Amino acid sequence: MLSILGMIIALVSYGLLQLIEPVSLAPITKSSQSIKFAGRALLVASDADMVATAYADGKLERVAGVEDTLTVIGLQNALNSTNIQTLRVSNSVMSWPQIIAVSPNGQRAYVVEVRRRPNNNIQAFASIDQMPDGQQLTVVDIADLNQPKVLESIAIGRNPEHVSISPDGRFLAVNLEEPGRELVIIQLQEDGHLGKRWFFPMSVDNSQSGNGAAIWHPSGKYIAMTQDSDSRVGFYKVDINSSGDISILPYSEPLTVGNHLSNARFTTDGRFLLVPDLKWRTWGIRAFNFLLNPKGEMIAIRFEPESGKLPEVVSRVEVGLSPEGFALSSDNKLIATVNMRRTYFSPNLPPAWRGKHYSSLSLVKFNSQSGKLETIDEYGFEGLLPEQATFDAEGKSLAVVIFNYRESFPKTGAVEFWNVINSNKPRLERTGLKLNVVRGAHDIVLVP
Repeated sequence: MLSILGMIIALVSYGLLQLIEPVSLAPITKSSQSIKFAGRALLVASDADMVATAYADGKLERVAGVEDTLTVIGLQNALNSTNIQTLRVSNSVMSWPQIIAVSPNGQRAYVVEVRRRPNNNIQAFASIDQMPDGQQLTVVDIADLNQPKVLESIAIGRNPEHVSISPDGRFLAVNLEEPGRELVIIQLQEDGHLGKRWFFPMSVDNSQSGNGAAIWHPSGKYIAMTQDSDSRVGFYKVDINSSGDISILPYSEPLTVGNHLSNARFTTDGRFLLVPDLKWRTWGIRAFNFLLNPKGEMIAIRFEPESGKLPEVVSRVEVGLSPEGFALSSDNKLIATVNMRRTYFSPNLPPAWRGKHYSSLSLVKFNSQSGKLETIDEYGFEGLLPEQATFDAEGKSLAVVIFNYRESFPKTGAVEFWNVINSNKPRLERTGLKLNVVRGAHDIVLVP
């Protein structure tokens, strides 16, 4: 009885602490630095089949005529709606924000479906996990930004969740939810179409469950993958024989890294793998994992296969709540984690657990020689379920996707732009500039 009472008191106390907002909204600053975003284009994936809070209550709030979309934002001129083109491309937020890959020459984009759209008459599920299985990988021609077009959309396996393209643009690595076929490597033809496929079982401790996001190493010789229900990272050697066939071999034993890892990425030189830890499995009880999750972490793993040393964690720092996605500047000196906080909850919950109405960014310095991470500051901004961000090609601006705002049956999400002020203590400035996109914006990629 005393233990139950103690747990109740602890929950109530913790809940009351949630009423205190540790992060304030960043002010909109008039900067002497003009709002520019260096690069050729931004690609934004929008999942229109659900709203942010559907994760908590299963209510999709679908709007007739609003469909999954790939938005192409041209960056040659001023940032405004006149430079936006859209395509119907099926995609889903129900994975880590790594569902778009762009060819090295910037001519093709590859988008995995993850989950497909429900039947038109469905407005709610008992659990969001009931969303129908997806199968498609869509190839989009973006050579002409004013007229992007779908080249093909092909079924490649159950729930293709993440996609990564090899540095030479010859292969895609895609994660599937198929026992014994958790990873598929797809050869790309010269015209961008999909070619031969190789399927691989990616077992951990003789179990094929719990594989996450795969990412190519800059050398093209290795792949890293979050595994074991996103608590470990596996590193694999990619071999291509004289006939062009591919084999995947473990480089080392999987490295235990964290509690609940999101998708990772390598630094430009390939010496470090960076990955956020959302800490969504802290308590072992699903409801508590999301109600009582602590702040997340950013983690740096040293990976230097030429040295013969095993991969190792060299640095970790605390960032905001639920840091699902992150951006890495082109010079590899700054990281911005995108912290959803608890914006995925409904506003109808008790005050202590009510869904937050704003999210945050954590700015982190990264030493590309030692791997040391240092958190600088956290910045609040309006919007629900932001999952990804990208720096521009010069590291002077940052774009963040916002799934939707807290309103009934929303039709739009947004891309919000920030200035990056580089100094001894770098900082972010909120510009106030936003471009509306189709609701459900959850992944964003820069085409340099």
